[in-house]
Amino acid sequence: MLDSIDTVLQFARTMTWNGRHPVVDLVTTTYQTGVTLTKDAMETVEAQLQWLPDLGKWFVDIISPLQAVRDA
Repeated sequence: MLDSIDTVLQFARTMTWNGRHPVVDLVTTTYQTGVTLTKDAMETVEAQLQWLPDLGKWFVDIISPLQAVRDA
């Protein structure tokens, strides 16, 4: 039963995708609304996204810059 934040975090850490575990952290900060990125900054973010086929525009795999360097 997912009855606490700690339980949810621990459960999420046990999941895998292609044999790899996610990095799971609790974010408690409140983000300011209305903040936008410059076109260059957004291109940097989008370069880390891979849209998953047949799942719609909101289903993406986020590639860590460190992973991209490691896999090269």
